Amino acid sequence: MRILTVLAIAIGLMNGPILSVVATGLAADPPARPAPSIRKSVEALIEQLDSSTLSERTQAERALLDLGPEVLTYLPAPELTRSVAVRESVKRIRVQLERRAARESAQASRITLSGSLPLNQILTEIAHQTRNRVELAKDVADLATQTIDVAWDQTPFWEALDEVGRKQKLQAVFHVSQGVLQLQPPGSKSNPELVVQRSGPYRLAIHSAEVRPIVGNPTHHLLRVSGKVSLEPRLRPLFLHFAAADVTASNLSGRGLDPWNPSATYELPCGDAGRDVAVQFDYLIPNNLELASFQLRGRLAVQLAAGIERIVFDQTSQTPGASRRRGGVTVRLREVRFEPLAEERLNAELKVTVGYDAGGPAFESHRTWMFHNAVYFEDAMGTRFDFTEYDTSLQVDGAVGVDYRWDKLHGPATQYHFVYEAPTLILDLPLEVKLDSIPIKSVTLPAP
Repeated sequence: MRILTVLAIAIGLMNGPILSVVATGLAADPPARPAPSIRKSVEALIEQLDSSTLSERTQAERALLDLGPEVLTYLPAPELTRSVAVRESVKRIRVQLERRAARESAQASRITLSGSLPLNQILTEIAHQTRNRVELAKDVADLATQTIDVAWDQTPFWEALDEVGRKQKLQAVFHVSQGVLQLQPPGSKSNPELVVQRSGPYRLAIHSAEVRPIVGNPTHHLLRVSGKVSLEPRLRPLFLHFAAADVTASNLSGRGLDPWNPSATYELPCGDAGRDVAVQFDYLIPNNLELASFQLRGRLAVQLAAGIERIVFDQTSQTPGASRRRGGVTVRLREVRFEPLAEERLNAELKVTVGYDAGGPAFESHRTWMFHNAVYFEDAMGTRFDFTEYDTSLQVDGAVGVDYRWDKLHGPATQYHFVYEAPTLILDLPLEVKLDSIPIKSVTLPAP
C-alpha cells in the first residue's frame, strides 16, 4: 500500500536488477490490484456518494475509507466537486485518510535485501526502499565498490545502517544543508557511543555519563548523561520535548536516583532541517551509593510535521483569493503577478498565506519550518521550477504569509501550475526509553 511520506527523497536505482522487495508501510508494494481498477472503483464510489439513498451514500463512504490512503490520489479536490453532498463527503474522507497516511508515514521504515553486494548498491537500495537518502562521504568514495554480505528481512532502517557502519568502520552524520545522512570515518574528536537504542524511526545514543561534584552540596554528586536522538532523514521533526520526571535513572538493582531538577520541562528545537537533537539528563547520586553503571527508563516525544500533500493551483485557479484546503491546512493566494521580460522571459511573484487549524508550540516558537516547505512551479512535462527568493509578510500562531518570486522564467505564464507541498498533520511521536548497563566514566571524587 502506497503511503505518503514526510520529506521523501528517493535516489534513482543504479544499473542492475532490483534485488529486494519494497519496505512495508513506506514505499510502494505492488498494489493488490492494478491502478486502473482502483481508479474505476473510486470513480464509481464517488458517484454513489451522490445517491439519493442515505444507506448507499454511507456504504460508499465506508468503502472508500476501507480502500485506505492509496485512494487519495484519485479523490477529486473538494472545491472542484459540484455536488454539495459529494463535496462534504470527500472532505471527510480525505481528512481521515490523510491523518491515517501521516501516522503510518511516521512508522519505522524497513529493508529487505540479501546477498554479497557492492556498498554503493546497498546504499542505493536502502534509499529506494526507505526514502532515506544515504551516501558515502567523498573521502571514502573508494569504498563504493567493496562488497558486503547482508541478510535483511524487513530489517529496521537504523539496524541495517549501523550494520553497514560497523563492517566498514564508518559513522552516519546528518548534513542539514544537503538533507542527507553521510557515512564517513569517525573523527578524532568523536565521542564513542556507550549504549544505543533503536526504536521505530528513532536512534538514541548515549555518549557520556560523568559524575561531577556539586558546589554547596556535601551529600550528593551530579550524574550528567549526554546523548543524541536521531530520526530517519525522511521525517520532518519540529522539536523534542520531555519533562525531567519523565526519564528516570536507577542502579541495576532498581534503586532510583532523584532528578537534579524534578519540575523542569524541556523543549529542544530540531532546527529548520535537522534530524539530530542533543539531549541531557541530570541526576543526584548520594555519596554513600557506589555506582559503576545505571539504567534509564522513560518517555520522550518529538513533534513531527507529517503527511506531505501536494496542493496544486492550475492556470484557471491562479487568481487572488483562490484557496485550497487539504487536511488541516489551507493555502490561499493573496496576489499573483507575472511581469513580461525580453526574449519571451518573465518574472513571477505569488503572495501566499498558509494556515493550520491548530496552533501551539509548533507555530509559536518554531514556525520557521513552514518557510522550508517545498514551493515551485511545474509545467506540463512535470519539470520543476523552484522560487528564486522569498520574503515573510505575516507570522501569527498557526499561520504565515510568504511572498515568493521567480526570475526569468520561460513564457508563457499559462504553462505553469503552482504547487505548494504542505504537511497535513502535526503529531507527537513518542520514544519509549529503555537503556540498560550504561557505564559511568571513572572519576576521582573529592572527599565529603
